[in-house]
Amino acid sequence: MATADLGAEVAEMCCASCGIAEIDGIKLMECNVCDLVRYCSVKCQRDHIPKHLQVCKKRASELRDEILFKQPESSHLGDCQICCLPLSIYKKNFTLCSCCSKRLCNGCMYANKLRQIEGRLEETCPFCRQLMPDTDEEAKMNLMRRIEANDPIAT
Repeated sequence: MATADLGAEVAEMCCASCGIAEIDGIKLMECNVCDLVRYCSVKCQRDHIPKHLQVCKKRASELRDEILFKQPESSHLGDCQICCLPLSIYKKNFTLCSCCSKRLCNGCMYANKLRQIEGRLEETCPFCRQLMPDTDEEAKMNLMRRIEANDPIAT
C-alpha cells in the first residue's frame, strides 16, 4: 500500500510523456483540464494527449459533477420547507409558522410577503396558505393545537 502511494507521488513529480523529474530548473505544468498529470513542455503535452485523453475526459466530468452536485452543509434545524436551503443556526433568520409548525427561511417569508402585497392578498402562511394569526394569543393557540397533535417540531 505504501509503495503504491509512493509511486503516485513520484508520477506526480515527473513529466507524463518523457519522465523528466521536477527539479529546481524544470517547472512542470499540470494538465489544464484534469490536473492529474504534469508535463515539462508543450511538445510533451501534445505527444501524450492520445494516451491521456480518455482518462482526462473522465476526470473532467467527475470534477464537473462534483461542483454541480455539491450540497450545502445542513444545520441541525433542517432545511427550509419551500426552497430546501439549510436553515441558519440563528433563530432570527428563520420563522416557525404556528399554523403548520414549518420552519421557513426569511427569504421565503419575504418573497411571500411581496407576492401578497403585489397581489393585494390576505396575509397567509407561505407553506399551508392558512391565514396568519393576528395576535400572539392566536399564534399560541395554534401552537398548542400542534403540541396536542404530538407534533415534535411544535414543542
